[in-house]
Order: sequence, then structure tokens, then C-alpha cells
Amino acid sequence: MTIAYGIALSMDWEKPYWAAFAVAFVSLATIGQSMNKAALRLLGTAAATLVALILIALFAQDRWLFMLFLSAWLAFCTYRMSGSEHQYAWHVSGFVCVIICMNAGPNALDAFNIAMLRAQETGLGILVYSLIAVFLWPSSSGPGFHAAAAKLATSQRDLVRASFDALTGTPNSGDLRALSSDEVQARAGFDQLLAAAVTDDVEVGELRRQWRDYQRLAAQLSESLARQRDGFAASDNLEITSLLPDLTPFGAELTRRMEQVEGMLGGRISEGRPNPVELRLDRSRIDSLSPFQKAALAVVRARLQQLEKLSGDLLDAVASLKNSDRGTQAPEMHLPSRTVWTLDPDRATGVIRLVVTMWLAFLALIYVDALPGGVGFLSMACPIGMILATTPQMSVSRLFQPVAVGVLVGALVHIFLMPQLSSFAGLGLLIFTVTFAFCYVYAAPQQGLGRAFGLAMFVNIAAVSNEQSYSFLSVATTALMFPLLFLLLAITAYIPVSPRPERAFQRLLGRYFRSCEFLTHRMERDPQPADSWPEARKSAFHLHEVSTLPGKLGAWAKVIGAKAATGTSPQQLEALVASLQPLTRSLQALLREGRRPQAQMLRDAMSEDFRTWRQAVQSGLHRLSENPEAADVEAVRRTLEEIVDHLEHRIRETLDSTRAQQLGEHDGDNFYRLLGAYRGVSEALVDYADSADGIEWAGWREERFAC
Repeated sequence: MTIAYGIALSMDWEKPYWAAFAVAFVSLATIGQSMNKAALRLLGTAAATLVALILIALFAQDRWLFMLFLSAWLAFCTYRMSGSEHQYAWHVSGFVCVIICMNAGPNALDAFNIAMLRAQETGLGILVYSLIAVFLWPSSSGPGFHAAAAKLATSQRDLVRASFDALTGTPNSGDLRALSSDEVQARAGFDQLLAAAVTDDVEVGELRRQWRDYQRLAAQLSESLARQRDGFAASDNLEITSLLPDLTPFGAELTRRMEQVEGMLGGRISEGRPNPVELRLDRSRIDSLSPFQKAALAVVRARLQQLEKLSGDLLDAVASLKNSDRGTQAPEMHLPSRTVWTLDPDRATGVIRLVVTMWLAFLALIYVDALPGGVGFLSMACPIGMILATTPQMSVSRLFQPVAVGVLVGALVHIFLMPQLSSFAGLGLLIFTVTFAFCYVYAAPQQGLGRAFGLAMFVNIAAVSNEQSYSFLSVATTALMFPLLFLLLAITAYIPVSPRPERAFQRLLGRYFRSCEFLTHRMERDPQPADSWPEARKSAFHLHEVSTLPGKLGAWAKVIGAKAATGTSPQQLEALVASLQPLTRSLQALLREGRRPQAQMLRDAMSEDFRTWRQAVQSGLHRLSENPEAADVEAVRRTLEEIVDHLEHRIRETLDSTRAQQLGEHDGDNFYRLLGAYRGVSEALVDYADSADGIEWAGWREERFAC
């Protein structure tokens, strides 16, 4: 910060605090994270510069058209900010465009000069920070990344072992839900550090392709294990260890592979070659099984074989990473197909909130005489408004404290200390001391946003420049801008919906069950003809809702306070959100299995039973969409168990009474997969009802004001 100020002042650049802003906002825990953020800031600044110059060139003489198209650009950046891995670039593209436009006014020459000044001072701040970080205090992501990789391998090894213990009925298999939660957290930490390590660790950067292959395979293995856990019921009525006599050594081999992966990622030397393993069938016992049981066995075996392939590919990928000189060939990767674009209601809500904020600030700038801060009011409303729009779980009050501290410190420094300084030596010492104090007080990773905003407010209020002037009125006017700004943000936080976490949680939960109800209803038309474009878009929208809402609910659950959730512990909310993931997977599996080709005679014979199940589930989902506590656990369990048991009995009878010549090669397997999906949805609904039953929903409905 001190050196960036020194260079900007020695070059006699206007607004040297723009270089300081760059330093404040790109400083993160490691070099790689900082460099990635710096690159995104430069990219965003370049895009904002281009857009700002185009807007000024086209609409400088019409402020309403100018604001309309500027709002459209901000709306686009805000929407993209929520769904992109490069969200910081979109954030910078939005607010820097506003800064350039508001500071330039209608003068095209000023616009170009300000745009170039912003770009060069941003580049200066990033360059200075990069050189200092690389040469004086290097903090690489490498050690943390390798530790995260080893932690992920350990969690997946434990999960594989516990899954096979549960399948074979071995006691002390461990809590699968807890192990699964640990694995998800470990994978999230690994994913977060990979991008940083690729940048600041030479070894990781050289092997970036192999590391990303490992990342994809680890995600696929996690998904396969989740499907295997959801399908444990398939083996309930089978003597699985007798029918698959190699199941125990098969599980031991898969566990050994995961231990080898863990060992190599932990730094131990290993050959890392998967031993050939086959899951043989006991033919003498299979002949005595009914067609229904044969179908169940085929499904279980197919899932285990998929798990075996993934574990072998994962071991080969790690061997390729650690023993690249052996020429181990990386496994062939099959990337998932891209899904069609769908509108995200929560991102659209954030866009509406930001646009309303910007227009209110713009109208205040035009019609309120001597508005504190002037164009700075609009320029500050944009970056803070974009953050709050894309992270609605963050309350306005959370940002108020660091901003207030930054304003207070900046005001004291500007009024009482800076007039006493006569050289850059004293000014540099002052800047160093204040920056050090902010970084020390806000040192925790979760305080990063507060640290950045506190430093930014100090830099803004201190207003260091070569032609220095001191004015209490200027400081007081700028300081007065922030209470008005936070008042505006607190008001628009309720547009278009309430930001209360408990209300948002119930609203999202209702949307989730409405989407589940719609997808279940669509199954009544199976087998379906080719959907029209509107129908396809509607189905894609509800699939997107079902896939994304559990994650959003998890984010809201973390910020529900004790007052709102009286009598409900954080662990209960976590269990409630966790119970939605199996429901999502089972519903997706049900839609997928329903599209498989099956014998028409089987479909006709079971149509009435399938309709009965769908009507019962739709009725339950409809009640849950209106009231999350509407489910009577015992009634739901009893109803669904009776229907699924009857459904299983009817499928068993139909398969057993059907001649083999009347069935295709995979008709029996496909029908059993379909039964497993029906069973999975039913059990997941019962699991949710059980989790929701212990939550005190009444306290969530009490009226209270929050911002």
C-alpha cells in the first residue's frame, strides 16, 4: 500500500488512491489466490473501460437512455456474477464502469483520460502487490493444496470402506451421513485451492491437466458412492454375499486402491497399479432366483462394477500425477454434456434489487440538491449493492461496522495527522501503520470482505494527493454519505422479497417441493412424446430448481439466528438440508429410469400402480410446498411403505409370470431400476418428514425487523 502510493504520487497521477484500492481488494492469503484475483480485476477493468466509453459515446446527451443502458450492463454483470467461477471479474466490470461514467460526465476526453487512469493505477497496485508478495513474503498455496488433496483422499477412502461394510452387513461401518458430509467439505476445500495452486505452485501448474482429471474423477466417484448408498435397499431381499462370493475381496481391493491414492497424495511411494478384480456370480444360486431377484442382482452388480472402474481410473490418474516418468496413461475422461440455459429466480431477484438501488441513487443524485457524496453516492452504491444482490444471506449490518471504522479512522487521520506531515517519509509511515492495523484486526479469512472495505473507506476519506487540501466539511459530507447509503440498501433489501433468513428458507423450501411436484406430475405422460419448446424449457427450469435449491437452503440455514430458530439447533437444520440431497438424486434417477425402454406389456400391467404412487407423492409434495411441517411422519411412512411394498409385489408377480421370450434383454433390469427409483423417492420423503418433525416452525413466523 505504501509503495503503491509512493509511485502514484511521484508520477503525479490524479486519484492515487485508485492504486491503493487495487492493493486492498486483491490481497488474499496466498500468492496464487491473489494473482488469480488480480488477473480477474484487470480483466474486469478492461471490459468496464470499453463499455463505459461506448455508453458515453452513444448516450452522453440523454441521461435517461444513458442510465437505462448502464443499468442493463449492471444487470447483466450481476446476473453473471452469481453463476460464474470468475465472479470477481463480473463484479469489477460492473462497478468500474459506473465509476468511469460518473466521474467522466458528458466530456468524451475526460472519459478517456479517466478510463486510462483507472486502468493504469489498477495495474500499478496489482504489479506492486505481486512483486512484494513474490519476492518478500511469498505464501504459496502448494502446502495447503497438497494437504487438502490428502484430506480428500482420506475422506473418500473412509467412505468407500463404510459403504462396503454397510452393504455386506459388517458391524461398526461408521455413520455414512457424517462421512458423506465430511467428504463433500473436503472436496469443496480441494476445489477451492486447486485454482490458486495452479497459479503459484510450479509443480502443480505443470501438472494442471492431471490434477483437473483427478478433480473430475473424485467428483464422479463421490456421485457414484451417493447413488450406491441410495440403492442399498436393492439388496435387502438378497443374500448378496452368497450371490457375489467375491464381494468381500472386491471391497477390500477397492479400499486398498483408495489407500494407495491416499498414500501417494500424502507423499508415500507406491506402485499405484490397480489389481485385476472381478465380481463373479454364483451361477448355482442364481438359477434358483426369481426374475425379479435376478433383476435386483443385476442392478447391484452394475453399480458396483461402475464403482470399480472409477476407483481404478482414480488410481491411474494419481499414478500419472506422482509417477509421470513411468508413462502411466491418464484415463479417458467423459465430460458431462452442457445443460440448456435456464433463468435462476434468485439471481434474477438480486438483479431487480440492484437495479432498484441504482435508480433510486440516480434519482436522488438528480433531484436532491447537495446530496452528500455527489456522484460518489452512486459509485459506492454499485459495488456494495452488487455484493448484497449476489449474496442475499449477508445482512447490510455486517458491512456497516468495518465501513464505519474505516470512515472514522480516515477522518481522524485526514483532520488531525495529515496536516502535521511535511514529507512522504511521514505519510508513508502513517499509511503503513494504518494498513497494518486493519490487516491485523481483520486477519481471519472470514473477515476478508470487512478488511477490504475498511481499508477502502480509509483510503477514500484520507484522500491523499499531491495537491493536498484539508477540509472538515468535505470529510463530514463524505462520511454522511454512508448512513444514507446503508439506509437505501436496508430498504431495497426488502425488494422484491423479505431478506429475513427464516422467511427466505421457507420460501425456497416451498419452491423446491413445487418443482418436485411438477416433475412428478410430468411422469404421468410417460412414455412422453418429444416435448415442445415451452414444455422443454419448463422442465429444464424445474430440474434446475431441484438441483440448485438444496445448496441455497444450506447457505440460508447457516445465517438463521437463534431468535428466529428458537428450539431448533444448527445440527437439526443441517440434517433437514442434508435430507433433500437424497430426494434430489432419487427424483433425478426416477426421471432417468422412466425414459429407459421397457416392455410395453410390463408398462401396461403396472400403469395403475404407478399412478397410485404418483398421486400419493404429489399430494404429499403439494402439502409440503404450502407448509414445511405439513407432513405427518408416521402417516407418510405408512402410506408410502404400503404403496411401495404393493408396487414391489406387483412387479415381482408381473416379472415372474412373464415368459422370458416376451421380455427384451434388459427389460427386467430396467424395471427393477425403476422400482429402486420409486423406493428411493419414497424413503427420501420419509427421511425429510422425520427431519422436519423436530423443528419448531412456529417461531419462524413471528414478525420482526432485520436488515
